[in-house]
Amino acid sequence: MPIETKDLVLYESERLTDNDDGGGKYNGQIIVDGQSNNLFDDVSELDRTMGDVSMRKIFPAVTTNDTDKLMGATVFISENPKDPNVSALLFSTKNWTDERRSAQNRVENYLAKGGQIAGTPLDTHWLGMKQLQVALFPQETESSVGDTIVMVSNEGKALEHEQYLRITKVETRTAIMVIDGKNVEYKIATYMLNDALDQDYVGLSARQWYDGQASTTIIRDSIVADTGEYCASVGLTGDAVVGEYTVNAESIFTQLIPSAQTESSIVDVNAAGESTILVPGNNGLITANFPTTVGVNQNLYIGSSVMPSSLTFTLFGQPITDQGGLLKNSVGTQVGTIDYQRGLIQWTAAATTGPTTLVITFKPAAAPNQYFQSYAVPVTQNNQSTNWTGVLVPIPSPGSLSISYMSQGKFYELKDDGSGQLKGASASFGSGRINYETGSWLLTTGALPDVETPILLLWGTPIVTFVRSNLSVDMAAFEFDLGQLGIAPGATVTWLLEGVTKTAVSNAQGKFTGDATGEINYATGMGKIIPNKLPQKNTQFTVIYDYGNQLTQTKSAVAPDLNQKLSFTIGNGAAIQPNSVELKIPVTDQLSLNSGIAIVFDVPIDSTNGNLVNDNGDVQGTINYSTGAVEVTPVLIVKMFKQAFEPTTMFGSA
Repeated sequence: MPIETKDLVLYESERLTDNDDGGGKYNGQIIVDGQSNNLFDDVSELDRTMGDVSMRKIFPAVTTNDTDKLMGATVFISENPKDPNVSALLFSTKNWTDERRSAQNRVENYLAKGGQIAGTPLDTHWLGMKQLQVALFPQETESSVGDTIVMVSNEGKALEHEQYLRITKVETRTAIMVIDGKNVEYKIATYMLNDALDQDYVGLSARQWYDGQASTTIIRDSIVADTGEYCASVGLTGDAVVGEYTVNAESIFTQLIPSAQTESSIVDVNAAGESTILVPGNNGLITANFPTTVGVNQNLYIGSSVMPSSLTFTLFGQPITDQGGLLKNSVGTQVGTIDYQRGLIQWTAAATTGPTTLVITFKPAAAPNQYFQSYAVPVTQNNQSTNWTGVLVPIPSPGSLSISYMSQGKFYELKDDGSGQLKGASASFGSGRINYETGSWLLTTGALPDVETPILLLWGTPIVTFVRSNLSVDMAAFEFDLGQLGIAPGATVTWLLEGVTKTAVSNAQGKFTGDATGEINYATGMGKIIPNKLPQKNTQFTVIYDYGNQLTQTKSAVAPDLNQKLSFTIGNGAAIQPNSVELKIPVTDQLSLNSGIAIVFDVPIDSTNGNLVNDNGDVQGTINYSTGAVEVTPVLIVKMFKQAFEPTTMFGSA
C-alpha cells in the first residue's frame, strides 16, 4: 500500500531537555502532532527578557506495515512562530547518538582556532580580568580592534582550556629591559577584551619571553569554520505566480543566538560635542494673548523659546508659574509642563478644562548651538565620597548643565532642570544644584563613585552670545562707484518702484534728497543711496552726472605746531565745492622708524564748513569752503607684529 502522510512521524530522543545530556538515541515514542508544548517548553518571562537558545533532538521516520520505500523526504518548518522575537531553525549533526553538548559545540564553533599569532602573555592574568598584556618584538604587529583571539592554556595536555575573546581596544608602548648590561627594547600591547577571563592564564616574565622559554598560555588567531548548516522558513515579499523561476524572500537571515547589541546610526554629530542652550533674546518680558482649549489632549505653542523661571499666566483665576519645567499653581499642584526650547505647553489631568484666553508673560529665549564646555573631577581612593563641589568657569546657562558619574561600572546622569536643581531620571541617582550667578555647583551622588573614574560635567554658556534686540536696524543702502573723479553737484539717480519712476538728486553738500537719502563724494565718485521705500528685487538704478578734471595741489613746508596740528590753505581763492576734498598727508612716528600716508576727506557740516575724517569716521580736522582754510591733526594707526624674546631661568638636575 502507498505511504501516506499519516505514516510520516517524528520520534522523541531519550531526553527532551536543555541539559548537557539532552538528546541521545531515539526512545521509540512518537511526538503527538498538534499538541501544545509537546517538544519545547513554553517561553517564560525570563527567557523573553534575557533570551534563550533551546535545542531538541528528533528523529523523522516512516511507519508502515509493508516494505514500500520512501523515495525522498524533505524536513521543513511549515509555519513560523507568530511572535517575531521567537525563531525556529533546523540543523543536523548527522549523528544518531550524540547529546546536546555536541550540538551546542557545533553552534558555538562558528570560529575555530587558527595559527599562533605574535605576542606572549606577560605574567599571570587572573580570573575576571578584562585586560590582556602581551610582549612583542618591535618589528611584530599587534592585533587590531575587532579581532577575535583564542587564549589556549596547557595546549595538548589533559588540562587544556581555551577561551574565545574579542578585542575592543588596543594600546601599545615601548619598554626596556637590561640584559647583559645592555638595554633591550621590546613592545608591550595592552588589549581590552569584551568578556572577562574565565580562569587564570599563566604567561611568562619579560626575561623568560626574551630567552625563548615556552609559555603555558599561548594566543591563537581565529578562522571561520562554518561547522553547521541551518535551515529555516521565511515569508515572501509578494505572491509566487505559476511559471516564475524566482521568488523574493523577506530575508535570508534569521535569529540564532540572543544578543543585547543593536546598531544605531549617528549622523550630523560634531565629534567635539554640541549643546543647545537657552540665552535671553530680550532683556524685557513679552505679554501676549493665546486663545486655546485647555485639556489633556490639547497642546499650546507659544511660538518662541522661553527662558526658565520666567513664564507666568492666570488659568481660570489661578496664578500659574513655571518651576523647572513644571507648571504649578499657588498651592503647588502641577497643571502642566513647559518645553522651554520649543515653547510647548502640555496640560495634565489636574488642570481645569475648557476654552479660555491665556494672557502669558515670559522672557523670550534663543537656542544657539555651541560646543560643550567640559570639566572632569577624578575620583581617587583619597577623595572618594558622595558629596562633590566646585566652581565652573565660564558660568553655565540655565538648563544646560549635566553631571555624570560612574558607580559599579554604570553611568548615572543628573541634569539641570532650568531652575538650578540637578535631577536624574530617578531620585536614587542623587541630587544637586547650580548657582547661575557664581558658577558654584554641588552634587550628592546616589552611590559612591568608582575609583579611577571621572565626575564629568558638560554645559553651555551665554558668554559667547549677546543680545541684539536693542540694536538699531539701519535702512538698506546701495553703494555705487561712478568710476570718474571730480563729479559735479546735481547728480540724479532714478529707478522704478511699482511702475512709478523714483528720483533722488544730490545737493551742493553731496547729500541726496527726494525719494531717497544718501551721500556722494564728488572727489572720488563713490557714494551710497538709501531709498525711502525698499526697491523690488533686480531693480536697476540709473545715475546721471557731470564730471570734469580733478584739481590737485601740493602744499610744502607746512610745519605742525606743538600739538601736531597743521594749518594751511588750499585752492586758488575761489570757494571750494563741498564733499569734493581729499587730503593725503605723510606722517611718521616720533622715532622716525615707521611712516605712512594719512588720508582724510571732507564731510560737509553746512555750505561753509566741513569736517575732515578718515575711513573710520574719526574727525581729525576742519575745512572752510569759502576761504579754503584747513586745520588738521593727522593720525595714522598701523599694526605691526614683531618677535619678542624673554629670558627664562631653567633649573636641571641629574
